[in-house]
Amino acid sequence: MTMDYRQNDFEIQVAADEQTIASSTISLRASLRDFLRENGRIYHRYKEGKYHLPNDERENDRTDMVHAMWLLTLNDRLGLAPPCNSDAKVGRVLDVGTGTGIWAIDFAEEHPESEVVIRFMGMIFPRFNQRGKCVPFNVRFEVDDIEDEWTFSQPFDYIHSRVMTASVADWPQYLKKCYDNLEPGGYLELQETDLFPTSDDGSLAQDSPLMEWAGLMYDASVKFGRPYLQLSTLRESMIEAGFENVIISTYKWPSNDWPRDVRFKELGLWQRENMVTGLDGFSLAPLTRAHNWKPAQVTVFLVDVRKDVMNRYIHAYWLVLVQATERTQLPAKKRGPDMKAGPPHIAVMYQAPESNEVQVAIDEAPGDDDSRSEIGSSVAPSITSLRPSLRDYREENGRSYHQYKDGKYNLPNDDRELDRQDLEHQLWLLSLDDRLGLAPPCQPNAKVGRVLDVGTGTGIWALNYGDEHPEAEVYGNDLSPVQPGHVPPNVRFEVDDVEDEWTFSRPFSYIHSRVMTSSIGDWRLYLRRCFDNLEPGGWLELQELDCVPRSDDGTLTPESPLNKWADLLVDASEKFGRPYVRIPPLKDMMIEIGFEDVSIYMHKWPTNSWPKDLKFKELGMWQNQSMMEGLEGFTMAPLTRALDWKKDEVNGFLIDVRKEINNRDVHAYWPIYFIMGRKPFKAETPAPA
Repeated sequence: MTMDYRQNDFEIQVAADEQTIASSTISLRASLRDFLRENGRIYHRYKEGKYHLPNDERENDRTDMVHAMWLLTLNDRLGLAPPCNSDAKVGRVLDVGTGTGIWAIDFAEEHPESEVVIRFMGMIFPRFNQRGKCVPFNVRFEVDDIEDEWTFSQPFDYIHSRVMTASVADWPQYLKKCYDNLEPGGYLELQETDLFPTSDDGSLAQDSPLMEWAGLMYDASVKFGRPYLQLSTLRESMIEAGFENVIISTYKWPSNDWPRDVRFKELGLWQRENMVTGLDGFSLAPLTRAHNWKPAQVTVFLVDVRKDVMNRYIHAYWLVLVQATERTQLPAKKRGPDMKAGPPHIAVMYQAPESNEVQVAIDEAPGDDDSRSEIGSSVAPSITSLRPSLRDYREENGRSYHQYKDGKYNLPNDDRELDRQDLEHQLWLLSLDDRLGLAPPCQPNAKVGRVLDVGTGTGIWALNYGDEHPEAEVYGNDLSPVQPGHVPPNVRFEVDDVEDEWTFSRPFSYIHSRVMTSSIGDWRLYLRRCFDNLEPGGWLELQELDCVPRSDDGTLTPESPLNKWADLLVDASEKFGRPYVRIPPLKDMMIEIGFEDVSIYMHKWPTNSWPKDLKFKELGMWQNQSMMEGLEGFTMAPLTRALDWKKDEVNGFLIDVRKEINNRDVHAYWPIYFIMGRKPFKAETPAPA
């Protein structure tokens, strides 16, 4: 969901996902009265038993979620073949095995000149897409079996086929049908995932529950007569069918967030959600129909499979192949401007020198594996490797804290916490649709002078801003010298305490302040200093997170462990003299100090993937990751220093807090706020500080 920053009511409502994602299509899908009910799931009746995935709302919504994974994998493209280029002019398009129709709808919206035909056996097509708009006029759904004779009256310019392994009995025949139903020069694109996961370091044992599950699924597919195929064989089959310029691109979907690289980490978060929510649907029909298991046996077996999927010490991934290929060439003079002769140009992410398979680096600091707690991922390796030694820092309860004004700041500053802060930066970017802020100086075309980033942490915001605005002079200050040593020429970091007197020689055009609550003793004085150190017309932007979670439906109870945790942190912050403050009153305080054009907007970070809306679901996955990695660091110093708890007491208490954060039946979220205001061009005498 994109935030509407112009709304008068700055709070937005988040709908709970009773099953999974696609809210707008659920109520509009065809009645399930003609479908087969089996083991608590619903399957299609058309050629009953031929397709073994459910087609109930849970599975259809998971399918929509996987579509988001494909988009992330392909850099927001619908495919790698030339017809998916944004400027391509395409005629007839066939989407095979379309599922919910989400790919076809997206393609039709991007290419309104095209005619998109989509075929599937499940009769689950929506009248509206996920954004609430009518299905485009250039889309037509058909219920049919692709293994029957194809009787299309006209050929296609592009055929898109996604995840059809285990649904096709004779792949050479299927590929031949695709070939015969393409225009000369038309493209076929296969997007397939391998059934068997693998690992590059041997951490996925051959006798593991996850590998046993894959073996059972393969055996069942053989019994059904539609085996999962070895994806590497498809290229030769396509060439034999007559295709030319066959190009294979290989990607990896990690089993969870174990990778170091932030892109692979995000793919792993999505794939973990995909597997955890979909495993029951993948497995029930194959194991009960082909292997004669009882549903209870399947359920018990999947407990250990899920544990493997979520275990960050198992560095597993699934190979994902995208094969784009061209039918027999047309003479060059007959080609349109968008379908040029010669091999299609394909931009491949993560391409290695000799092939496009890439090694995924492991996040080496998992820490104590208490329900995947405090995993300490190295999200930004280029920054991590440049951090200075921790030798001057204070060691306490297994964590490192800064020595500068020892004890004033209660979060650790070791690599685990700094990497979590880099991860949290991604949350802010996702909340703001990839913007660094809402104030005018964050507009891409803004020309900005001096910028101050208060409490800069790892410096990632300042570095990003300096890159986006090379004309700006960016200063970042913090109590800890944890920023990288090699930075752009327009970025400078300083160790300083924002509560000391500010001694900047010149004012700033923009001051950015993020998550400073519980770090400031006197907010009025702090905002006054920001005002005094802005040039006339300069902007202050506060980006703040409320410590106390909420729920709109009462599923987060006042006596819950999560609420108790928040209350304890608030109590500790008051004892430290730097309390967590309520954020909305800061708007009025800014106005009293002299800021004008002051506005406030609220967003929500869910505790996990409970929301129905895809954007909020993704925010929840990232926030869950941030909390799992950071909970011990947020809590240890406040509870041991201010409330005299023992380390073991803290760790024992956090077990139940983690369980509640992970519980999708608790529809909790943290409010986050954006407050911005401008110093008048001709400042009046302000109120006294």
